[in-house]
Amino acid sequence: MHYSSSGPRADQVRCDALFTYIFMLVSSALATLGPPDAAFSRNLSPKFPAAYYAEQGNKYFDTLDSYASRASKPNYSTHVIRWEWPPWLYLTGHKDHWMTMDRLLVLYPTRVLNRDCRSFQVQPFSRCRVTFHYEWIDSYVDIYQEFTFNDYGQITFIEAWTDEAGFLPMNATNDRWAEGTAVRRLSTRVPGLGRADGRYQAIPPQHLARVDRDLRNLQIRLRVPVIAWLVESVRFTFNA
Repeated sequence: MHYSSSGPRADQVRCDALFTYIFMLVSSALATLGPPDAAFSRNLSPKFPAAYYAEQGNKYFDTLDSYASRASKPNYSTHVIRWEWPPWLYLTGHKDHWMTMDRLLVLYPTRVLNRDCRSFQVQPFSRCRVTFHYEWIDSYVDIYQEFTFNDYGQITFIEAWTDEAGFLPMNATNDRWAEGTAVRRLSTRVPGLGRADGRYQAIPPQHLARVDRDLRNLQIRLRVPVIAWLVESVRFTFNA
């Protein structure tokens, strides 16, 4: 049995052609949106000289050093996050107005010594190793810290670890500045830090939170940052 050009076979051909056309349009649109990690920090590249990023790290530690110039201030994003891994208190800074409270540490004489801040071509653009000398208890603590930036040179995410084996996100013997692929840091997993303004998504996509325990922990703490900090403060006090 034969069909004319206007019969069922022609209709099927037109339907297949339409489906193919729609598929191509959707595929093209998805390609334009970029890869799934387009909103993550590694999507950004440095927009300032290398010295700028190292300087911002040093300016940050000036705010924690009782003897540094009070005029030395880092360039924070309005929605900057500070995340300090245990034994510290996780979310210890949220938004720029919270970060200004670091100035209160001048009441507890502290020096930030042995500063070594360097810049990198991939996020985090600034990474530092320092020693805190808490003079009121005469205690020395080594810290490794990283700083993520947006395209305007503002710090969007600060991440810190005790600079000792067992606490660091990398094997410092083989990868002293955390440049390898096996580094376990949170900053590169937070949605939104890869946008030009570096504004994180306050509530990350649920599918990310489900498969990433650290990201879910951050998500929960961002909802009630002060309460989360108080809870951690109690834990730290009684476990110290």
